[in-house]
Amino acid sequence: MTQGTGSLVCTLEGVNCAGCIAKIEAHLARQDGVILARGNATLKRMRLVWNPEQQTADGLIRAIISLGYGAHPFDPDAGVHEEPSLLPQLGVAGFATMNIMAISFAVWAGLATDMGAGSVQFLHWVSAFLATPVVIYSAAVFYRPSLRALVSGHMTMDTPISLAVWITYLASLFETMRGSDHVYFDAVAALVFFLLIGRVMERALKRRSGDAAQNLRNLMRLTARRCLQDGGVEEIPADHLVPNDIVIVESGERAPADGLLLSAHAQVDESVITGEILPRDLIKGDAIAAGAIIYAGPVQLRVLHVGEDAQVGRISQMIDDAAAHKGGSQLLADRFARGYIPIVLGGGLFGFVLWYFLLGASFADALMIAVAVLVVTCPCAAGLATPAVSSRAVNILMQKGIVVKSGDALERLGEVDQVIADKTGTLSMPLPQLEAATSHATRLQAASLAIASRHPLAQALCSGVDVHPLPDLTEVPGQGIQSATGARLGSAIFVGATATLDPSPTLWFRNVSQELCKFTFQETPRAGLAAFCTGLGAMNIPVTVLSGDTPASVGAFAERVGLLDWHAAATPENKLAHLQSLVEAGHKPLMFGDGINDAPALRGAYTSASFASATEVAQVAADLILTRPAPELIPEAIMIAQQARRLILQNLRFSAVYNIVTVPLALAGLLNPIVAAILMSSSSIIVLANGLRLRGAK
Repeated sequence: MTQGTGSLVCTLEGVNCAGCIAKIEAHLARQDGVILARGNATLKRMRLVWNPEQQTADGLIRAIISLGYGAHPFDPDAGVHEEPSLLPQLGVAGFATMNIMAISFAVWAGLATDMGAGSVQFLHWVSAFLATPVVIYSAAVFYRPSLRALVSGHMTMDTPISLAVWITYLASLFETMRGSDHVYFDAVAALVFFLLIGRVMERALKRRSGDAAQNLRNLMRLTARRCLQDGGVEEIPADHLVPNDIVIVESGERAPADGLLLSAHAQVDESVITGEILPRDLIKGDAIAAGAIIYAGPVQLRVLHVGEDAQVGRISQMIDDAAAHKGGSQLLADRFARGYIPIVLGGGLFGFVLWYFLLGASFADALMIAVAVLVVTCPCAAGLATPAVSSRAVNILMQKGIVVKSGDALERLGEVDQVIADKTGTLSMPLPQLEAATSHATRLQAASLAIASRHPLAQALCSGVDVHPLPDLTEVPGQGIQSATGARLGSAIFVGATATLDPSPTLWFRNVSQELCKFTFQETPRAGLAAFCTGLGAMNIPVTVLSGDTPASVGAFAERVGLLDWHAAATPENKLAHLQSLVEAGHKPLMFGDGINDAPALRGAYTSASFASATEVAQVAADLILTRPAPELIPEAIMIAQQARRLILQNLRFSAVYNIVTVPLALAGLLNPIVAAILMSSSSIIVLANGLRLRGAK
């Protein structure tokens, strides 16, 4: 949250489709002080950001309620809100529909033969008796949001449906009372029945899309064992922990918070966060993320971050932000849905006027045409076209250890045509690997100096050896480190050796006897780099290495891993200029980096990616966060985003074709209300089912 702003995530009630969300967003955008109002129809949530000097959270919630919708602050600890089951309403509508259809068939047959007028009237009243519970009880699911909105002077997508049900029912009652041979109780019961089938299937398909953020939060509803100062242990909810608490975690249990390992050794399963199925070995002082499963416990942890501040909480918030943030396709669909209700009502009125007054149809036929238009033209399919796919894509990516920050980033990711990657820490391991040494004893001597330095080569020299720093060490910035006895470790010039042009990183050591030794290091490619290159190559996406290291170092690494295009000695300004020139030339590059010096380029690229272990500046600048340092996730993420983009376009095209075809058919009198209800429900179900086709890589 930006300093000086208020932020809140609300749970919405009475929201059924993107049209409802669009109406709420438009209303909130007109309120004073509102900076952001983004909703998600699938999750039924609204993210709000406002200026506290002009607006309050209570005021915005009241603004939502004034539209006829329910709203209250989202509580991640309250569990997933289960909507009331529609099966009882569906059962009543189904029972009535079957019986009224049977009665209607008897009436139609009787009118064609010798059934008396009294019998016809009796059966009509029986049909009215059966249809009344359907209209009052089963169809109430459509009335409630309509009435709430109507009281506040607005309309929802359920308004045309409610009108269609009551118009058909009241017209049938009128015809029954005046003794007419033709009534439409079968149409009204079947209309509600098929609409409810569609609504039930929509809810089922939305649940299958999942809520990755809520699933992560559910993992953290744990009980933690906190160590007390008197040596005892107390059990408390995990979210009651505070930083620096000491907790005990048994074998098979999840870490209740982000923490540092105080025990000598532990093995953890972090698959829920990173997607990596293999356990990771840790030693004392290593970090453990909340939600990780501890093997071979018990272990002790010192708490660092709790709840929403823990890595799981931050990832959950990024997922929520991705669901709330809308890409170009969703904004297009929202514009289509916004203001559509008056068009629907106008279309129904136009159909009635056209047939009754101009074409001379009977009142009953013109009324049924108007009802068919009201039902068939609901824009739910268009509103669901994008979120049906993007919500599933975000969840699939999260399962693989990839966090997308926004819906817009997901769309841009699917359009990437080249990847620009930093070298050190991104394509290679952060620490280089020692290639050779004269002897283990010499390495131990050098490591006793190196252990006092933060230089990456010094840390690599100490990796895997148990040494203690010598006393009275002095570090000369940019040159090396020396001991009081005269030993030196650093550059060739610093130790008195002849400088050479080495393609690989080197450290020189001069011991107390003035003997020289050179340690050569080789940058180790990330374990998944080969899969990274192969995956991008299969999609014809070229890779360029853009590094600030020396040409010799970058060239040697690029040749080793088989990357032909590379640029060295690039400053942060150079990297940004390179990305901007590509974007200005019409390319859509993805910048992949992890350092502070990569942050400008991450911001300037068409889209960008970084690791969860990267610098905080890089994480903030990137659109895509990999929860484990695995570059092979990049081509997988691009492939899933490409699939999602294709499915979104398919849904939008289908929605357009649906309206182009069905509206003229309804106006032409070729669709009765029952068929219109089936088509309208089917269109939403098709769009949601098409989104479930997104599976990712096998």
